[in-house]
Amino acid sequence: MLKHLNLDEMVALLAPWVEEPKQRKLFLSIPEIAALHPRVIEAHDAVLAVQPRSAGTSPRLRAILDKSNAADRLHDRLARAVSYGIDAHREICLAEEPSDAARAAQCDVVQKKLFPNGLSILNASPLAEAGNTSRIARLLEEEPEIAAFLKGIPARGKTSLLDVVKRWIRAGRELQTLDRARVELEATETTTPPAKTTIQSARSQWFKVVSLVLSNLEMSRAPARDIEILRAPVLQASSRAGKRYLTSTSEEASPAEPEETDAPASEPEPEPADEDDDGDDESDRP
Repeated sequence: MLKHLNLDEMVALLAPWVEEPKQRKLFLSIPEIAALHPRVIEAHDAVLAVQPRSAGTSPRLRAILDKSNAADRLHDRLARAVSYGIDAHREICLAEEPSDAARAAQCDVVQKKLFPNGLSILNASPLAEAGNTSRIARLLEEEPEIAAFLKGIPARGKTSLLDVVKRWIRAGRELQTLDRARVELEATETTTPPAKTTIQSARSQWFKVVSLVLSNLEMSRAPARDIEILRAPVLQASSRAGKRYLTSTSEEASPAEPEETDAPASEPEPEPADEDDDGDDESDRP
């Protein structure tokens, strides 16, 4: 029944053996199939190569996007921490007795230089956010008094607001690196010519390797639970695919009911011809 599996199912069935650490470790722990793992990887790559890309984002690109989203969230949180930290310090300066108006005014100046458009930068693209943190890094180099001011504002633990700004800058650099990687990978995937491996040969390679794995598992002395963890998903998917195939073929093979057609109207039977009178009527006879 393996032959009735589609490409998406074939990719999904081998992915745990290749990509998931626990399943890969379990596969390699069974002596009867451990040596087949390189061939499993080759078969998995073969079906991945012929799988239509229109179905969604490639795994490599998805991994980059996930990392970029995480870096973007960190960037935004650190930016808010810096902005709110300066505002909080300003209010503390004004609440002192007597109030420290000069220090509060310095907070306004630094806030305006770090956030010239407020927190609207948080709604910008990752590339724009990275460019903004590069600007802030240059600003700290060109105006060291800003760095000294931020260092005087305490943050969590023994750190200062300057430490938070430095983390913010690093998050921006990470965003830039990930965005560049995304652009390069998208360009590669878009311009890469179709794989030489045909769908038919990729499926054939997959069937041979998986059949060999299943056959070796039948003879394996590994714990039954370990064998079922690897084998059960393949057998269950194969069974479903076989039933799906039988259902589709039976529907195609069933003859269509003949359409009812109106029977042609029967022509009326001709009336018998009247017999000609050969003689006179009896009443006319003498």
